[in-house]
Amino acid sequence: MHKKFYLPLIMAVMVLLSSCQKDENLPQNDFSIESEEFFKVISQHPNGWIKEARNLDYTLEGNIPLDEFEYYENGYIKYAKVYSSYPQQHLSMEISRSEDNKPLWSKYYTTEGDLWFETEYEDGLPKEKKVYSEKGTAVHTYSEGELISVIFTTADGNGETTTIFDPVAGTKKVTILKNAETILEEEYAYQEGFGDGILTSNQVPLANPFTDPEAHFRPDNSQFSHSPIWEYSADPIDAMPYFRDYSELYFPPRYFDSRLAVNSSLYQSVIEQYPITEDEVLISNFKHRENNGDFLAPSEERKALKEEMENDPELFELKYGNEYVETIHYGKYFFIIGALRNMPTSEKAAQEIKGIARKRMDEILSGKDYLNAQERETLSKVWFEVKFFSNLKQHHNGIVMRSSSDYDAATEEFLDAESTIVRMEYRKFEHLYSEN
Repeated sequence: MHKKFYLPLIMAVMVLLSSCQKDENLPQNDFSIESEEFFKVISQHPNGWIKEARNLDYTLEGNIPLDEFEYYENGYIKYAKVYSSYPQQHLSMEISRSEDNKPLWSKYYTTEGDLWFETEYEDGLPKEKKVYSEKGTAVHTYSEGELISVIFTTADGNGETTTIFDPVAGTKKVTILKNAETILEEEYAYQEGFGDGILTSNQVPLANPFTDPEAHFRPDNSQFSHSPIWEYSADPIDAMPYFRDYSELYFPPRYFDSRLAVNSSLYQSVIEQYPITEDEVLISNFKHRENNGDFLAPSEERKALKEEMENDPELFELKYGNEYVETIHYGKYFFIIGALRNMPTSEKAAQEIKGIARKRMDEILSGKDYLNAQERETLSKVWFEVKFFSNLKQHHNGIVMRSSSDYDAATEEFLDAESTIVRMEYRKFEHLYSEN
């Protein structure tokens, strides 16, 4: 009797043990990081994570770099160089960041290889930005991250424009000198408005030549959103509008849009935090368009301004720039980036990590638990971070999302905020008036 009772039990235990042994014998994914044909690991940290590495451009012959970078041991970017092959191979941007992920400095280059603009940071906020062109040099100065002045000096040294911003008083003062003589001194509203001029080559805000520009507004009240999807890079170009949308003909580069970086602190912040993408990144976004307005000055005023421009184009550009604000869009938007670093070389292991990372991001956005203990341990083998960005200034450097409560707090702050200018469309002064 006892034999009949214990025999089935013993057989069940034997089957269970056999099953456990089979599971233990299943091949485990390899999470090591090794060099490949177009990815070269130069050095690694003691934990096996990447220290220095480079990606090669598979579209070009030879060992031509696509990017070169160095990580801190905690996975944050220490230094990076990003190259572009359009219209010819050249260094496009380089950045340096602190171990706690604060920007130190960055530089962007023209397709000819010349320095275009550079930014110096202090405690993670912009301190000074210099923009260079054949027309001259503009120095943008900041205080605690807020723009307080822009001083532009022409290449020949004969002209100088100074714009002083006073957010407390709600004003900006434009002073323009030619041959050391003051030719214009005007005070305008702090916030940019219809008709405001700008020198696009150096991002210099200038005077407004129009008298009491009035705009016609149209309601929009449209919304768009999408859940997290995999993208090839952390470039948020599709998640945010161009802040300054110039009318001049422009061909975006292959990687990152440096023209947007020079006039959008949000875009610049994002691409400097994620200049390198080892695999793919998760991006989710939300956009709300409230309204937009445009203005057209009276025909006689436009005709008079065109005559002034034709009489002395150099002086006109010194005072008003080469384009002016014609259309303004109001709204707000946010986007969320889930980025991975120190990804394993094994494609199978990488796909396993990406599947777990997607579930982890869903946890943060929904407040539900989707991962088991084994999956959390597996995800810890790589660097994964989820960050919330929006057009609100306090979100420009991103808010790390560690839980659904972080997400709820950020979205609540976003939803409570008023809509602001999210895009300005410009028109060239040379197209100001036509007899036709």
